[in-house]
Amino acid sequence: MKTDDTPRTPVTPSSAVAATDIDDEFVRASLESGMDLREYSNKLENELRSAHRLAVDDCIEQADHLAELHEKIVECEQTFAGIENIFSTFLAELGTVGHDMRSLQEQSVVINQQLHNRQRVRGELSQFVDDMVVPHTMIKGILEKDANDGIFLEQLHELQHKLQFVKAQEFKDVKSVMDVHDVIENLKFKALEKIREWLLTKISLFKKPLTNYQIPQNALLKNRFFYEFLLANDRQLAREVRGFGAAGVPLPDGGFDAVEAGCGVVAPGYKK
Repeated sequence: MKTDDTPRTPVTPSSAVAATDIDDEFVRASLESGMDLREYSNKLENELRSAHRLAVDDCIEQADHLAELHEKIVECEQTFAGIENIFSTFLAELGTVGHDMRSLQEQSVVINQQLHNRQRVRGELSQFVDDMVVPHTMIKGILEKDANDGIFLEQLHELQHKLQFVKAQEFKDVKSVMDVHDVIENLKFKALEKIREWLLTKISLFKKPLTNYQIPQNALLKNRFFYEFLLANDRQLAREVRGFGAAGVPLPDGGFDAVEAGCGVVAPGYKK
């Protein structure tokens, strides 16, 4: 049942008295004017009955419109209910999307870390492979090129780097390094043989009379790494070469002492 919430003016004793006074005045005025109250009452009743009939007739005439309005109201209510369901579903999906985004963000952090680790390992592995592999150019340069050839000196530097790398890996027992150990050692022995022969040949030029010392001196200066290679890989062979050139040979820039000092090697007993 619908309740009328319209605020009503409270009835006070003074207002009730005022209404009574108005009724008394109306009755008094009606009597003074000679009005028949019963007739007036019947008139009012007929007017009310007529107004009621008109209201009912109007409602009957508007019944189709009222039914249509009722249907539209029901449709609107259903539409609003559907919109409410859509919003509820949307809010639920937003919550799911937020959870998925947090999950994807966490996965992204993990994937980025894995990628960083793989790139770091790939870089280290690539460097390890480069240090371990013996290229064909090195084998050809050490075995086939003459010691005077610049390619031989270039590949000799690379060979020294690989010898140091293999030596550093010996304590780690790396099988792949052990597989190339023999190849590198064979190249080392071949290089030592060529260097020994080359150094002895150059030093012997200083012992010949009327020799232009500038030419062999320049050659020794240009290829001073040969003696460094001997010191690093075969001290006994280096002593042999040093002893051969120790007596009265004008070696350049301090001779073997300067090379050994540059390599951090002290070899007492052998002086210029």
